[in-house]
Amino acid sequence: MAAAAASKVSNGKSSVLKIVGLFRRKPGISREAFREYYETKHVKLFEQHVALPGVLRFSRRYLTQIDGMSSPLPTTTGGYDVIMEVWYKDRDLFESLRSKPNPEFTKIAIEDEEQFIDRNSMTMYFSDDVETKSGPWEV
Repeated sequence: MAAAAASKVSNGKSSVLKIVGLFRRKPGISREAFREYYETKHVKLFEQHVALPGVLRFSRRYLTQIDGMSSPLPTTTGGYDVIMEVWYKDRDLFESLRSKPNPEFTKIAIEDEEQFIDRNSMTMYFSDDVETKSGPWEV
């Protein structure tokens, strides 16, 4: 959360805006193939975007269900394979970038997503993070 700590506003809340996407792999694609494609091909499409000033972080968090600790419901109502996060210095930056659509890039990104992501399951959120214990951690 170092990025969030660097962007505090006077009321103690972070001005950082985090966008979270939940994605599922297409049927018939293994977890390994999904991750390999995402990390070696799809991520490269966004290199210019994440290099922009004020785009603080871009990460993917791959999920593996824990046997005995998960309800059977996630496989029918969720069952996501990855959490994607993009951190922006503030909402104004996000909105300014969002207000400049690039139809050519959007077409390329969608065509690439169709190779490995179940696009009908894609969902995006603004994330309002609250931490009980923050780092840095000693391992």
